This record gives sequence, C-alpha cells and structure tokens, in this order.
Amino acid sequence: MGYCLKPFRESAANHYCRIFAPSQLPADQDRYREALMALGSAMIDDGSRVSDDRPEILVDCGYTYFGQFVAHDLTKDVSSIDEAWRKEPEELENLQTPKLDLGVLYGDGPESSGELYEDDHVRLKVGSSRPAGRSFDICVGADGGRILADDRGAENLILRQMTAVFARLHNFAVEQFRGEIAAEKALFERARLQTQWQFQWLVCRDYLQTLLDPKVYKKVFGESRSTIRWDTFSIPIEFSAAAMRFGHAMVRPNYLFSFGQEMRLPKMFGRAPDRGTLNEKLEIKWGFFFQGASPEGALTSRPIDTRLSEPFQQLPPDLIGTPEIACPHFRIAQNPAQLAVRTLLRGAGLRLASGQTVARAFGERVMSTQELSQNGEGEETEQGRILREAGLLQETPLWYYILKESELLENGNRVGPIGSRLVAETIHAALRSDLRSYFNQPSANNSPPIWKFPDGDMRIYWLSELFRLAPLI
Repeated sequence: MGYCLKPFRESAANHYCRIFAPSQLPADQDRYREALMALGSAMIDDGSRVSDDRPEILVDCGYTYFGQFVAHDLTKDVSSIDEAWRKEPEELENLQTPKLDLGVLYGDGPESSGELYEDDHVRLKVGSSRPAGRSFDICVGADGGRILADDRGAENLILRQMTAVFARLHNFAVEQFRGEIAAEKALFERARLQTQWQFQWLVCRDYLQTLLDPKVYKKVFGESRSTIRWDTFSIPIEFSAAAMRFGHAMVRPNYLFSFGQEMRLPKMFGRAPDRGTLNEKLEIKWGFFFQGASPEGALTSRPIDTRLSEPFQQLPPDLIGTPEIACPHFRIAQNPAQLAVRTLLRGAGLRLASGQTVARAFGERVMSTQELSQNGEGEETEQGRILREAGLLQETPLWYYILKESELLENGNRVGPIGSRLVAETIHAALRSDLRSYFNQPSANNSPPIWKFPDGDMRIYWLSELFRLAPLI
C-alpha cells in the first residue's frame, strides 16, 4: 500500500486525530494573532476572478455545494474558536461518523431517529408534492420547522435543495426494491445501501477526480498507494480544519436559480426561511449548477485561491453564534465574523502543522518565499507583506498554503498537491475502514449501482446525470 506515515496521535472514531506533530506557537502571541486577523481580512475577492467570461475557470459551481455536503457527512465539530485553543483534537467530539454513510440524511436510523421517516419506517420524509411535479424542498413539520438529521442541511438554499434530492433518491431506491423485499427493516437497509454506494461513487469518481491533483488521485484511488497508515481511523484535524475548507474559496457572490431568478450570497446565508416551505420561485434549475443537468449553461465556481467572496467578511450571527462572545484564550474581544479570520484562528489554536511541514512530509516541493509573497509581476502583495512581517513565509498557515498552492499550480481549477493528499488520503481511509462501503465490495467497485427507470436500467456515473434525473425521482 506504500505507507510511510503514521498519525502523530490517533483517537476514537468519534473524535479527531492529528496526522502531524503540533506546531510551536510564536513567543509573541499578540503579534501572531494580529497578523492572522490582518491576513484573513486581506483575503477578500475584488470580483475580478468570478467573471463567467473567464474560460480558464473550468469547475461547475455545483461542485462547491456537493463538497459542502460531503464535508458535513464526515465531520461536525461544534466547538468554538476559543475551545480550539484549550483542547487537543482527541478531546473534540465529531458528531458525525467518520464514514461516507449519509448520516446527514439517515441520522441514527428509523428506530432512533423516527422523526425523519414516514410511518412505514422505510421512506424518508420529504417536502410536500406539488400538482406540477415532485417536491424540491426538504420536509417541514407542522410547526414550520425543518425535519433534518443535520440542521446544516438547511444552511443555505442550495444545500437545502441538494439534501432533498438525496432524500428522494433514497425513496426511489425503496420503490425499486419493494417488490423484491417484503420485510420493512430489510427493505430500508437495502435502499440505504444502494443510496450510500451511489453517493460514494459520485464522491470518488466525479467530485474528487474533478477537483484533486490528477497524480495524487491516481496514486491514492487508482493504485491504492496510501501514504498514511491508521490503526484506528478518525477524521484528521488537518482535513477538517484546513484541507477540506478549500471549498470556501469556490463560493461565488451570486447564483442563478432559474431564468431571471438571481440570488446574491447574503440572501442565501443563514437558515432562512427559518419556518415554512420554500417559495416555488426559489426552485433550482440544476443546469445552472451542473453542465448538462438541464438545458441551461452551468455557472462556474470561483477559483480555489487565496481570496474569498466579499460577503464572507460578515457572516450572520445564526451561523457563527453570538458575535459578542469573546475568545479569551487568544485575547479576542468578540467572536470574529470574517470566515477567513475564523479559519486561520481555529487552525492556529489547533496548532496545525505549517504548509511547509506537510509538504516535506509528503515529499512535495515546498513553495518559495517569492511564490508565497509576490504576484506574477514580481511585486509583493498585501498578503505577502503580512506573511513576511509576521515571519510566516517559512511557517505558513496550512489552510492558506493549500489555497496558495492551488492558485499558483492549478490556476484555481484544482486543489494543489498537499491539499489533494490530505483530502484523498482521508476519504480513501474513510471508505476502506467502512466494511459496508462500495470500496469493500468487489462486485460494486468498478461501476455504480443500477437504477431502474421507466425507460430501462441506468447507472449514474456523474453528478450532472444525478441532477438531470432529479425531476424523475
């Protein structure tokens, strides 16, 4: 298998592990904090890299939110930034299983999470059907509240409707096997397994293959040459707090839901509408998100680089908690509202290894100080100045380094080498450690499961195919 790394510290499956030794905090922590906050504040897009006239940006914008869906299925850490400074990763609880098992849909199953299921304990509850077609929304209870295994499924309007598609896919699987399996429990298990395998296939064969460095993807998934050897697998903090957060840079400031229905990012934030079903005007035409899902042309994502969409400068309180709550262990007067600042501070509190340390451990080329600090014309950037003055050009925060690598080496279209290694190794290990995953089923490993549609049997190979079929399921 090619193992050469053992995690620095493993943990129980419902906590986090650490692949690399913790970094040493600088002696002057006030200066360090101020530098990270300045760096995060400088990571704002001026709008020049989201134009749909840029042919070199190749990734459909739907991959941004599928990646968020994947991340939510693997990790849920509700600790505060302040807790990140007071606790080790193995003390932080992961409220999701470290498996791609669609726990965000199924919860703990019909017996323990009965509120998610219809009276037959087999089908998942979804939004009410409409006269003109199937529901596009998640289920809403009698009191208007959302019925979800993971409330992050309603974190924005795109993720909310994507969650509904997978819930309907499970119900489609139920009806596919109903004639073969009479027992309710067995029917549920078979439909869940079918849906999980399809999800896992799309993660590995479409999402990761599209977004990761091709050489890394081939080594880890094509040749099964993993670098990291876990005895007990749990989600690494380097994945959850840095590598998988590359998707933050992909978020556009605006989206088209349908013709004439543009949605700006602030309106998508929060868990609005907090009560009731979505207005039909907000139904997504998935062709705007995945090329070929419907006749519309897909918008592209933002590039994976060291800038985030401007609305990330001020996250709403319902996403971050009360802004007035201080972080005393890092002498911060209030809970920061900027996403980049929050990510950098959390990574510092967790003492994540630097990007250079991770690159050396994986045998990848370390980016030069010039690459980290200068633009294409050889001029020092504002971010580069902050890194230089803080002494962070040799020990660069891991998340920032991963984004910079993608920006310089992949033009923002893919994750760079070390980010790809962390994402690929983590998801590969999650699948290998789950005996029920499609990775561990020789009969299923080379193709996705078969779905029975009125026009005949079909295999769903790509996300665009799944969302093209969404109106039929």
